[in-house]
Amino acid sequence: MEAMVADREEEMVEWDDGRLDERFRAIDQRFDGVDRRIDEGFARMDAGFKELNGRFDFLQRTLIQIGFGFGAALIALIAALIGTIATQL
Repeated sequence: MEAMVADREEEMVEWDDGRLDERFRAIDQRFDGVDRRIDEGFARMDAGFKELNGRFDFLQRTLIQIGFGFGAALIALIAALIGTIATQL
């Protein structure tokens, strides 16, 4: 049992500053890769949202034109009704 504990202690002693620095550099590189992929993903999302905003702008413009068309038709209908009522009196 003591031999196993001694072996474990020797393995733990082998983790010197050089190995720790190497390990942390590897971890930093992995995080840099993750950051790059996240930035690329957000860039794609921004491009998609810009396209979607253009479509919403077109839809809004179309709905406003339809609203003005209905408003003009309603005014014309009211004018026709007033004209019909005025000529019948």
